[in-house]
Amino acid sequence: MKKIVKATALSLALAFVSSAAMAAENIAFINAAYLFEHHPDRDAIAQKLDSGFKKQADELAASKKSIDGKIEKLQKEAKDLRSADIKKREDEINKLMKEHDAKVQKYQQEAQKLENAERTKILESIQEATNNLAKEKGYTYVLDANSVVFAVDGKDISDDVLKAIGGKVPAEQPKAETKDTEKPAAK
Repeated sequence: MKKIVKATALSLALAFVSSAAMAAENIAFINAAYLFEHHPDRDAIAQKLDSGFKKQADELAASKKSIDGKIEKLQKEAKDLRSADIKKREDEINKLMKEHDAKVQKYQQEAQKLENAERTKILESIQEATNNLAKEKGYTYVLDANSVVFAVDGKDISDDVLKAIGGKVPAEQPKAETKDTEKPAAK
């Protein structure tokens, strides 16, 4: 009997402690996609990336146009050329195409690397602002809105984080899409 009483008392104590710990949790959420889309540096970075690679993109486009012109010229003149001349031109075109493809691949890798670096900077600023805001307001956890099934109104701190990174809150922000699992009561 004493063992049952002790076990019951221990169970109640654990339940009380765990419910008290859960009550102390203060959870908020952010819409990371919204913050990324409205980040104040996003447009400037996009323009920087576009202008930084414009010269290379133009050179690649000119190279491709030149190769296409040679292919077209060969197709037009093929009937009047000897097979050795056709083979020579085809080899030249294939060599140019391989060089062009290598340049395109290098360009794409460089562009992707720089884009990833800039995206990382934006995400780090969002993370830093979120961390600072969470500490300031006493949130224990901040989750992404896409992983939230249900949330009480007022726990979305996306606009506060956007303001913290220097962004402007748009007039009409779409509400974070949370999947509310509650069903309406049957009549």
